[in-house]
Amino acid sequence: MHQDYHSQEYAMTDGRDHHFGIVRGPLYGYMGTKADVFMPQIHRLGVGLVRLFLFWNQVEPERDHFTWEVVDTFLEQLGPSDEAWITLHSSSLWATRQATGFQPPSPAIDPEDYERFVSTLVAHCKGRVRYWQSENEPTNPLLWQGTAEEYASHLKVFSRAVKGADPDATVVLAGAVDTFYVSPDAQSADTQAERDFFLYLLQECAYDFDAFDIHLYGDLYAIPENINAIRQYMSAHGYEKPIFCGEYNGPSFFNFAENLPILQAIFMKMMEAPQENSLSLATQRDAITELYEKRETLPPQTQMFMDGCAPELEQKRHRINCREVVTRCVLALSAGVQKMLCWNLANPMVDRANLMHMLFDKYKLIAYEDGMFKDLYPAAETFRLFMNMLGGFEHVRKVYVPERPTLYLFEVERLERGPLYIVWERRDTFSGEDEPAIAWSWKWPSSQAHAIDVFGNEIPIQISHGHVHLSVSLTPVFLEENALLHA
Repeated sequence: MHQDYHSQEYAMTDGRDHHFGIVRGPLYGYMGTKADVFMPQIHRLGVGLVRLFLFWNQVEPERDHFTWEVVDTFLEQLGPSDEAWITLHSSSLWATRQATGFQPPSPAIDPEDYERFVSTLVAHCKGRVRYWQSENEPTNPLLWQGTAEEYASHLKVFSRAVKGADPDATVVLAGAVDTFYVSPDAQSADTQAERDFFLYLLQECAYDFDAFDIHLYGDLYAIPENINAIRQYMSAHGYEKPIFCGEYNGPSFFNFAENLPILQAIFMKMMEAPQENSLSLATQRDAITELYEKRETLPPQTQMFMDGCAPELEQKRHRINCREVVTRCVLALSAGVQKMLCWNLANPMVDRANLMHMLFDKYKLIAYEDGMFKDLYPAAETFRLFMNMLGGFEHVRKVYVPERPTLYLFEVERLERGPLYIVWERRDTFSGEDEPAIAWSWKWPSSQAHAIDVFGNEIPIQISHGHVHLSVSLTPVFLEENALLHA
């Protein structure tokens, strides 16, 4: 095969930055969780950028009474080359419209209290935290109890406080779910409302943030369209700012059609409860417990997200997870995203009869028990391999193969290393691994080549007549000229 193919590429704008990182998790040193030393685990996986969540009530439980132990434990473990990103929830038992120590946060009763709190926290960090974010996914009513207009006012106070305390800090807009591009057959009132929320912020808050944050859990192959849509919306208002991905991972429970009726049934059962209890943990427990009682009758696409599923389904989900740790990142980088943070490092064990546990718990990269880090999950091994392959990363371009529209090929340029090619074939996420690999050839000027897949398996190759020949499947393959030690 020949490759007179057109390509698209985006260069990274700041070679000093960490492009890749990991989110610590939803809780740190709060609500019974340990303020542990975790940066060695972040480094172990090959990155130096971390995103951490803090709560107003956690740091200032009473007016003018600050507790710095958790913040200092975090700051003290950062090395000189590490980068930190803090997402700050305004949850407070004394200072916000809706009193809560956890979720959902809401606007401050007195914005001056909020500005003073943020300014004090940022100043305490003395420049060690480069990225500051106010709230997370505010289109979710469980994560923000307020309107887009109220969040815009909230952000303006937050941005003024951050910049006043640390002019060099970067203010990141609250995370957006990836619904900016939605195929016509998937349009809904919810996706339109989520989009409208952020379109309002992009128009009204152009001077109040430095970078946009999108979370990439949705349709895998709509990632470039979502990112391009955000860029177009900013351009329509006369500006362009960096786009970060503060969270990504896969597979998502929502991305399998078989799971949507299951999820709808859960919500219906929850809504049968009295209105004031419809979202309570007790109501969730009833709905999820009932689901577990009939687990073996559910579609395998549902079972694999549940604790105690059959070993073959657990292993299949791990394989899908390993693939999507790579494919989601590569697709986003090819569209110009400047930072990619994987969700998440580790979580303490929680009750499985909780909807969020079923939807998101298996994204954790490292087993975690009694405040101690345990074994790496397969996705963590893949992530570490991937980071090693991307060492010296400069930029990535997608190479279009017109005669093979299902083939996804990317070229990664690396500083002081030869180019890296990443290739896979688009197939059904769940069943595509059962199809045989296809033969593929690529123009190759060297007499040497090395190929390894995301699981660390060597891929047989042949070089002849100026081409490299190998087999390609749903599983991404890394192809480069020289084999390195992928520790």
